[in-house]
Amino acid sequence: MGEDFHDKPYDPGTLTKLRIFELYAQAWIPVFLSPVQPKFSEVHIFDFFCGPGKDSEGIHGSPLRILAQLRKYQEKGLAGWGKVSIAVHLYDENREKVAQLKTFLQEEREWSIPGVKIDCQALAFKDALATYDQLLADRGFAKLLIIDQYGVDQVTDGVFQKLIGFQTADFIFFLSSSTLHRFRDHSAIKQKIERPNDSYDVHRAAVKYYRNLIPSEAEYFLGQFSIRKRSNIYGLIFGSRHPLGIHKFLQVAWANDEIAGEANFDIDRENISPGEGLLNFEVMRPNKQREFEAELREQLTAGKMKTEADVARFCIEAGMTCQHSGPILKELKAKRIIDIDFQIPDIRNLRAPRVIRMR
Repeated sequence: MGEDFHDKPYDPGTLTKLRIFELYAQAWIPVFLSPVQPKFSEVHIFDFFCGPGKDSEGIHGSPLRILAQLRKYQEKGLAGWGKVSIAVHLYDENREKVAQLKTFLQEEREWSIPGVKIDCQALAFKDALATYDQLLADRGFAKLLIIDQYGVDQVTDGVFQKLIGFQTADFIFFLSSSTLHRFRDHSAIKQKIERPNDSYDVHRAAVKYYRNLIPSEAEYFLGQFSIRKRSNIYGLIFGSRHPLGIHKFLQVAWANDEIAGEANFDIDRENISPGEGLLNFEVMRPNKQREFEAELREQLTAGKMKTEADVARFCIEAGMTCQHSGPILKELKAKRIIDIDFQIPDIRNLRAPRVIRMR
């Protein structure tokens, strides 16, 4: 996952990272282009470390995966397509890689998508942020930022605080957590975190560090996904101001890890293979899910949750999707402890949530 990984075939960890980028873009795009009357006049997708677009074997990187999703939705004919200005910004400070990507996009006609403007240029991350600061801060535009940085020196404390300050903007950035773990006191490492005892938890510690940078009065959501490559742990950090944004990221994370929803390896060392967590045997249920269900059952039984919004926020804070609350809601309704008019909370109903009635 280093600076020259484009010159070789993508390794499994990089493919996991790219798949998460693509799946989130797939979930994000229709939110803004499906409505008949779109809320935002412009949609901007930024890939700040785009590279040449593919690896040595022609496997698509993040820019082509983003464009592929836009192509799919353009062909599908989303209701808002044509009513919104769409721009994809592909930047990299490596001029040679940008030149390769430009040539490829020009030679392959499939990447010319009606209604989509492609802005591809050699531009360093910090310069791109400065150049488009006003656009990124504009409340009238929807933005998705993919920051597949090399190392950890790009998203400093100040940059992170700038990112969370942007309105109507979701971001995903890559973090070499093992570098933090091994070289936390090196002068090139801006983020200082307390070294966790277990390398499996190093990315969790990094996320905790960033979470502490968020002002206490701000409602901001962070998500995480750890990626192991051999003995090293890397990771992704997701950020959004909107509950729908974090919920969609959690759905992507759980689609890639059905045991804990946060890693491409057995992060809690439970020795449960994919698929086993879905069995109806209590002994095979992952601890994270059992603890979540026990706490949710207790909160609901005590009458501490008044609406579906309370359940939805509880799920998000626990790193779970709203679907995970379904079995407990069904159980307590069947036992006549609660009475509800929904099976699982709808994350879109937070402003007008349905009521949970005690019986």
